[in-house]
Amino acid sequence: MKSRTVIMMIALMSVALLFGCATTSKLDPNMVRTDDLNFWEEAGWEDLTPAEQALWKEMGWDEASWEGEAKKPPSEDLYWNQLSEEERAAATKLGYTKESWDE
Repeated sequence: MKSRTVIMMIALMSVALLFGCATTSKLDPNMVRTDDLNFWEEAGWEDLTPAEQALWKEMGWDEASWEGEAKKPPSEDLYWNQLSEEERAAATKLGYTKESWDE
């Protein structure tokens, strides 16, 4: 009887864990990922949160330019010191530093 209780508890914990992961997989629309700059190179526009899209729009990007269907914005070819104050602020919020931007 004791082993049956343990099995039931494990099953219930597994279900709770499964549902917990499912509910946390949705990204907060205000979230901005800053821990992996490679993400920006791999992600599609639809993979970005609304907050991330807004920051990239401040850098001159839109869905068409992001997806390669339109010309890249001028900020793409500028060094950190050439970016406007607003562009540097957006880039900073996206996880960039002068060094990482200029690479």
